[in-house]
Amino acid sequence: MQQCLTSTVTGGNTPLATWAFAPHYMWKDVFRYFWSEVDGWWCLFAEYADHLFMPLPPLGPNPEEGSSSSSFQEVLTQVMTFMDTRNTGSEFTRVENIPEALKEVIQPWGYSLTPNNSDYLYRTADLVQLKASDYKSQRAAYNRFCRAHRIRVVPYSIIDRDGCLALFHRWAHQKEEIPASHDGPHAEIGRLMVREMANAHRVVLQEYRELGLTGRVVWVDGSIKAYAFGYPRSQGVFCVLLEVADRSVHGLAPYLFREFCREFQQYACINTMDDSGLPSVIRAKRAYHPCQLVANYRAQPSSGLSTRHL
Repeated sequence: MQQCLTSTVTGGNTPLATWAFAPHYMWKDVFRYFWSEVDGWWCLFAEYADHLFMPLPPLGPNPEEGSSSSSFQEVLTQVMTFMDTRNTGSEFTRVENIPEALKEVIQPWGYSLTPNNSDYLYRTADLVQLKASDYKSQRAAYNRFCRAHRIRVVPYSIIDRDGCLALFHRWAHQKEEIPASHDGPHAEIGRLMVREMANAHRVVLQEYRELGLTGRVVWVDGSIKAYAFGYPRSQGVFCVLLEVADRSVHGLAPYLFREFCREFQQYACINTMDDSGLPSVIRAKRAYHPCQLVANYRAQPSSGLSTRHL
């Protein structure tokens, strides 16, 4: 299956991490996905808690193929109306992961567009070199970790699955024990997300080959203590899909991140996805000084918008 979703009409060159297959498929046990072709456009739908939404905008045919498809505006009108009917109201009807360039196309059509959490984009060289005072704390933690432990980084194999799953549950328990004050009113949301992530990590650990993912496992003093997976988003961007590092091992998280990024220096930039609006994640991602926050939007019907049914 094609790793990066592209569309001549709808801005497939965006560096947004979610414009790929793996970030959606990994949640297949949490969301119910289905797709439909609407006048030559590929439309992906997801159902969660009895409401329907689109995790991506409609993906259009290549004009060079000579398709007589409807315009993007017409298809968007149809899918919005379809979801609105299924949801018995527009409160949950939405299209997610709209890049900046596509927002400018959709806005004049009368939809309500609101910002989602942005993706964090970094220069790969900065993450590997950790130069200057900007990365002083990360560099110090990395060096202390290297001096204190026997470390081995190996490609992930299916034989590592059970060890990685055990690590995930240990890591999730460690996250549960973090005082709620760290994320304030968002703390309970963060805990719910961690619980739901168990299914997503299980899918990745089992089906990484089929998803086209690259995985690495870090053995520390003879035990699995960290793992990471990622995929190429484009010729210039590599996306870190997920990382897990035992929180009881000081310096392991910055070590994992640096070494994982080191392997992908052929990509100019690293995308670490969004921060889910959690203050602790925001602090951690900003500490690495992103070169760009990649804008991401949600489109919803506005009152009075004229639509027609599928």
